[in-house]
Amino acid sequence: MPLAAPRARQFGLSLVELMVAISVFTILATMAFPVYSTWLAGLQVRTATESVVDGLHVTQAEAVKRNQAVRFVLDATEGWEVQLVSDDSVVRKATIREGSPKVKMTVAPAGTTTVVFDGLGRVLDKDQAPLADRVTIDVETSTSLSDVRAMRVVIDTAAATGVGIRTCDPKLGAGDPRACPA
Repeated sequence: MPLAAPRARQFGLSLVELMVAISVFTILATMAFPVYSTWLAGLQVRTATESVVDGLHVTQAEAVKRNQAVRFVLDATEGWEVQLVSDDSVVRKATIREGSPKVKMTVAPAGTTTVVFDGLGRVLDKDQAPLADRVTIDVETSTSLSDVRAMRVVIDTAAATGVGIRTCDPKLGAGDPRACPA
């Protein structure tokens, strides 16, 4: 009886195996998309918040370094600028839209988009008078996602520390250290 020739081993996927793999991948991607969208929106809120805080710190540091008044100007739709009060020249500029295209910012008191730091690093209002009210900048997503945590930047004159620039979560209670000041 003649011996049969050994069959060559086949490599690769059959059409059925390929269709099952594509179906499983599609189901997993569909389940992960909402989580990814929420994560991405939250990342944009945090990026925009950190950019504003960075701008405020740069403004304060430039004022102390130059021993003269330097202003922080926020454009809630585009970004911020650090300007010398003496000649309106721009020291530094950042565009928030590059890393955070889907955020919106709300400043309180309304219209307080300019903050000035004097040569000692103290915060003043746009007329260079001592800051009377706390300035808050709320940063939230402009998408319809409800799970994204909003952030707040607080600029305050605290008696013990001089100037307080911090971020906080406006939805947390008073006992939480991440909560916004009352």
